[in-house]
Amino acid sequence: MSVMLTVSAAAQTIARGDLTPASFQAFSPKSSDIRVSDFSGLPVPRYSSLRHEDVNGRAGPGLDHPVVWRYHRLGLPVVVIRESREWRKIRDPSGDEVWVHRRLLGGERTAITRERGALRAEPDAYGAPLANFGLGVVMTLHECKGGWCDVEAGALRGWVRTSNIWGADPLEAAPTH
Repeated sequence: MSVMLTVSAAAQTIARGDLTPASFQAFSPKSSDIRVSDFSGLPVPRYSSLRHEDVNGRAGPGLDHPVVWRYHRLGLPVVVIRESREWRKIRDPSGDEVWVHRRLLGGERTAITRERGALRAEPDAYGAPLANFGLGVVMTLHECKGGWCDVEAGALRGWVRTSNIWGADPLEAAPTH
């Protein structure tokens, strides 16, 4: 039996408009090296996720900078591309970049679906479908291998094609802008 994973229309938005497959941006060129941050001791760039349902994204690293985005998406995957002691510059799945306080980011690795697909019991196109999913479903990401990722969405755990999700691709470089 196939179960439909659904997300309300309001939850399918990040901060503006609906997500479309074309709205997911590639991370960056492959011309720079990953570095280790002096502030967190973690690699930059790296994936992270929003720790809260409501997160303000600011124009710069500090409360004196204006809010330019309001995210309403618990678990939304983002990429940390710069750091200061208390602030992280992130890139969201649509390619927008803002600063958020470090406490607003979580360590859980997540991904978001960029097109419709099926959650399968095995990492195989012919594996039994456990559920169908639409665009914009946030999933917990476990491991990826051979073009498939082990994910969890709600009470279901299974495999999706890596090409169906944003947040699983290797990060090889920091953005140049």
